Amino acid sequence: MHSYISIRSPLLRSTILPLSLRRYITPRYNPTAVASLSISIPDSELSARGFSINYSTTNLDPSALNDVFASVGFPRRDTARLNLALSHSSGSLVWLSRTNEPTKPVAFARATGDGVFNAVVWDVVVDPSYQGIGLGKAVMERVIADLREKGIVNIALYAEPRVISFYRPLGFIPDPDGIKGMVYSRRNLQKKKR
Repeated sequence: MHSYISIRSPLLRSTILPLSLRRYITPRYNPTAVASLSISIPDSELSARGFSINYSTTNLDPSALNDVFASVGFPRRDTARLNLALSHSSGSLVWLSRTNEPTKPVAFARATGDGVFNAVVWDVVVDPSYQGIGLGKAVMERVIADLREKGIVNIALYAEPRVISFYRPLGFIPDPDGIKGMVYSRRNLQKKKR
């Protein structure tokens, strides 16, 4: 089961997104810390290490992205539907590729939302052969910074319990109020019909 992680402003405490999760998590809101979110690996260092930073789906090979999804245990997605989902990622999208393989992502994260108050981060993945060298943190820091620059203060995401510790240093914590999210799903409707 996935947990739900959120960065929320105290002014938006009543905002609850209807998402499936075991627990709903939110960070302690610290406007100074969030506003001064720094990038731990500068663009110049990523470039020196042989990585290109991409902020759009231009040149992104969806089949290669699907390969990364599968390599971390995410389900493969229908390519046409994946392309449609990516086209709706107007909140923020960041992916890293090797400089010598510019269409193949090695790290990826995207966010969708209303463009004003709320955003949900989706599909945070790092190819297993590139894990442990800061690339997940690099894409997440850039997604968060991009959303914060747009004035978005309610940033949420799903996280499996085993990766919650990855998100904590980025400002995400379990919701102290124990708020639970909910989801409307086809699976639940099918169970009801039986």
